[in-house]
Amino acid sequence: MVTTKYKCKNCQSENIVLNGKNRSGSQTYKCNDCGSCRVLFSVKKTANINLDTLSKTYEERNSLRSTGRIFEISHITVLNLLKKPNR
Repeated sequence: MVTTKYKCKNCQSENIVLNGKNRSGSQTYKCNDCGSCRVLFSVKKTANINLDTLSKTYEERNSLRSTGRIFEISHITVLNLLKKPNR
């Protein structure tokens, strides 16, 4: 059996235990030294979205809500991504 040692993001301690799951279903961990409780590995859904495809979909007269349904993200997130200046 292979065990992996994780470190606390606050105090860099390896004294970490599982602490259930949060509302979105991500595993949470608790540090027994400093008492912090958090998700160690968060996943962003918007990291894999191509902004050019998102803007073209919206420019084709789709609403914010329908564009959000296509990309499986919130319509507020679509609005925030469209407002973001092009990099």
